[in-house]
Amino acid sequence: MFLARIDGTLTSTRRHGTFEAVRFLIARRMDANGCMSGEPLVVLDRMGAGPGTIALVASDGKLARDWLGPAVPARFTVVGLVDRVHLPSRACGGPS
Repeated sequence: MFLARIDGTLTSTRRHGTFEAVRFLIARRMDANGCMSGEPLVVLDRMGAGPGTIALVASDGKLARDWLGPAVPARFTVVGLVDRVHLPSRACGGPS
């Protein structure tokens, strides 16, 4: 699992049949300093996350398979909405 900031939504008019009622979001992984890291990811959501939300994301795909069936071609699923994160005071891009 990891923390991610939700940056937006993704709309798809054609999709795999297992995604019939699934919401797609664009998320960026957060590093240990609370900074965004890596490429944007597409995550599945049923928790109601929106842009700017910090979300807890499961990355093994099991939750997606449990939710949508064993044939679902997905790995990242929002499993929680974070109210607050407490981190030591560090600047993004600065020394750790």
